[in-house]
Amino acid sequence: MKDTLSKIISLINGDQFYEAEQELRKIYNTYSDSFDVNYLLGAATLAQRKYNIALKCYEKCWGKKKIYDVANNLSYLFLKTQFYDKSIQYGQEAISLNPNGAHAYQNIASCYFHLSDYEKSKEYCIKAIEIRGGFESSNFLSTYDLVVLYSNILLAQKDKSTFISYAQKLLNVKYIQRLMITLLREDRNLITEDHLKMVHQAIEDAPKLEKRIERNTELSDAHFFLAEYYDGLDQDKSESYYITANQYISDMQRESLFKRQKFAKGIYNYFKNFDNSNLKNQIDPKKGEGLIFIMGMPRSGTTLTESILSTAENLVPGGEKAFFSLQLFETLNDLADQSDFNFNVEFAKNLGDRYLEHIKIQRGDKEMFVDKLPENYLYTKFIQSCLPGARFIHCQRDPWDNAVSLFKQNYSINIFYASSFFGIATELANQEFLMSHWKTQDEDNTIIEISYEDLVKKEAETSEKIWKFLNIPGEYDPSKRKNYVGYTASMQQVSKDIYDTSIGKNGFNEQKSMFFDDLEKQRQYWKSQLN
Repeated sequence: MKDTLSKIISLINGDQFYEAEQELRKIYNTYSDSFDVNYLLGAATLAQRKYNIALKCYEKCWGKKKIYDVANNLSYLFLKTQFYDKSIQYGQEAISLNPNGAHAYQNIASCYFHLSDYEKSKEYCIKAIEIRGGFESSNFLSTYDLVVLYSNILLAQKDKSTFISYAQKLLNVKYIQRLMITLLREDRNLITEDHLKMVHQAIEDAPKLEKRIERNTELSDAHFFLAEYYDGLDQDKSESYYITANQYISDMQRESLFKRQKFAKGIYNYFKNFDNSNLKNQIDPKKGEGLIFIMGMPRSGTTLTESILSTAENLVPGGEKAFFSLQLFETLNDLADQSDFNFNVEFAKNLGDRYLEHIKIQRGDKEMFVDKLPENYLYTKFIQSCLPGARFIHCQRDPWDNAVSLFKQNYSINIFYASSFFGIATELANQEFLMSHWKTQDEDNTIIEISYEDLVKKEAETSEKIWKFLNIPGEYDPSKRKNYVGYTASMQQVSKDIYDTSIGKNGFNEQKSMFFDDLEKQRQYWKSQLN
């Protein structure tokens, strides 16, 4: 046992997390109650973003030993799975065990940020910064997530002048790409020649990094910055940087583009002849009333739609909730592999109850709650079945405009298919087909379709349509929309005035015809599934 654990620790220290997990699974059944085995399996799965597995492991550890590392990891995991109340709870436990644990303060600060309590978020964030030695310390400057969190708090509080001063001061000391691109999006005129030199130096130094992921991340980040900086100034140069940045991302992607298509196909095959009469008879048709799911392709107007809805009284804009993608991941694997799965009444009731519990801390006593995770299009039938009172807004956008907008965003982790126009075409076809199918099965008219173009060009008319569909009292107030804060790639953009410059995108002419060819081929693939 001792030699086995030593081997596993060496694998984890060498960043061989998958290999460590496989070794741990060989012995897990025998030592399932072991603190050390659960702790190591938690570490190996956490590093792979397998959050649900890691949670179970660390919860077992917490039952055996109340130590700081376990409490802090639980706080972090509940933050990543968006159970903010539990994250705060374990963060406070961690602080009681170690008052100088900066990570725990940062976890709590992040929770309060997502709960829109920016004063408390700032309080805990500053405490984490102080523990790390203050705003000028190398310890703080190297903790990029904390650096960016503080900048996001300032932006959320609409404290533009303090944000600019903060960003400029830190960038005079160290190149921090995520901070620099935020400064760029605030005002391109704030970017100096010295800033550009820092970016080019980062590109020159990146090949010295030993790990491919770190190297490619540094290179893609720098190229994305330059691409966005030159966008509108030198289009050819900008496009060249975008293409290079996405090539670096594609080079480090491990997930297959067709895995998501396999997921979508499995869902379609399962539900195409699904008899939901038993669920309808045993689940309260009002369960989920007030819930609004905004979905579609990323960059199709989901954030803009939520910002418009945020002006309604008695409504909470909840942002992107990863609940269904996390809770149904294994289910989708089973459906893709054609394994047995029974979406029965007990499963549906439990899934709905857990979602309502999941959003309770954010929703409070408000009547309506918005979940704007774009990929909820995959889970629409699950959501309709377990929360039949919910309503859905499907955002659509011109395919090429959508594709270009995606390609020009740095989605190196969470939206991997955006690094190629072929990947975007594949995902777009998946989404089109499934949403079309859900519409044919939407007997209760729970889904409304909204086009991005109408949101931009016919703001008042389209908003009135949404208000009527959702039975929202009153009417849309555009003056309130700028107060909205959305923690996405659109965070700074969405609070500005609505313009139609995002319609009819130009550029990437060499890729355009191939994109539409690929999109049509993928559409034909899905049509073949109807036979």
